[in-house]
Amino acid sequence: MIPQNDNDGFVDQEERAAAWCLRIAERPLTPAEQADFDEWLAADERHAQCFEQMVAVWQCTDAIAELPGFLSLRAKALMMMENARNHDEQPWRSLTRRHAFAALTAFTLTAGGGAWYWAQSPDVYATAVGERRTVRLDDGSSVSLDAASRMLVSFTDERRAVTLERGRAKFDVAKDPLRPFTVTAGSQSVVAVGTSFSVELLRNQLRVLLFEGQVAVVPRAVAAANIKVRRPAPATTQLVPGQELVADLSSGTAEVLPVEAERSLGWEGGRVDFVDMPLADAIERINRYAAAPIVLGDAAAGRHIVNGVFDAGDTDSFVKGVTSLYPLSARQESDRIIIKTVNSDSGEEKNSQR
Repeated sequence: MIPQNDNDGFVDQEERAAAWCLRIAERPLTPAEQADFDEWLAADERHAQCFEQMVAVWQCTDAIAELPGFLSLRAKALMMMENARNHDEQPWRSLTRRHAFAALTAFTLTAGGGAWYWAQSPDVYATAVGERRTVRLDDGSSVSLDAASRMLVSFTDERRAVTLERGRAKFDVAKDPLRPFTVTAGSQSVVAVGTSFSVELLRNQLRVLLFEGQVAVVPRAVAAANIKVRRPAPATTQLVPGQELVADLSSGTAEVLPVEAERSLGWEGGRVDFVDMPLADAIERINRYAAAPIVLGDAAAGRHIVNGVFDAGDTDSFVKGVTSLYPLSARQESDRIIIKTVNSDSGEEKNSQR
């Protein structure tokens, strides 16, 4: 059937990706099937993207299946998927679009990993530089958005999905065991049923801090090759209150650290807090409130470690603090502040012309 519009084409891609995922998860492909699969992948770059996303959802399900409220939901979805599979060896060819795709997505999305598929346009919430706001979501959950942050929200009868595109947000999630709450940011997804946690995206880092309840952090994007060779999904990280997961978005490495929850919430009260944070990341936080953004003049300057608490928007105090502590200089240039390493050989002045 020729798609009637772009949305129809997108749904077709999702259906086919879901069907291939189902087939490959069951058993190795025959040579003929492998050829068909490779041809489908090569036909359109979006096919590979859809397949990789479906793989990520599929592989995340086992990792989070033990969270409260997931087991009965998953069993129901599995039965639906089995019924669809028994109807025909190739479900996308015989079932209606709605029936075939709903059967597989019921399994994947209700297990908490479906932040990538929007049944309709998501609601967008954003804050400007220096602005904070609190948002009440349709399910009763509350979200506190830090300055210069943006998130997309999509709720259906089966799922509650949020994508944090930039900045930081604290989520107080309303309990609903039948609809897990998923926050996707960078390369990870945070899955909860009813709890309180924050998620922050920095330049190359993701931070997930749990205040109460329980969350699982699972990979958002898993290489498609993993499922083709039937490798297990990467390990899930489960946090307990008072822990923070810090993940490097480039390498995929992560560590879990103890935190002072009360201190970590200082940003909601207008304070910016740093604990052993590289200057490059600290500047990114400060710039959410800075009328004149700070720019690093060299990579070495960004590696200095920052500790302390500053008033949000008080860029002057921050700049004076780091330049007095380290061999750094700062100067005002047009509408920005440049911080760089002092060049002792040239006799460069340490303090700025601000």
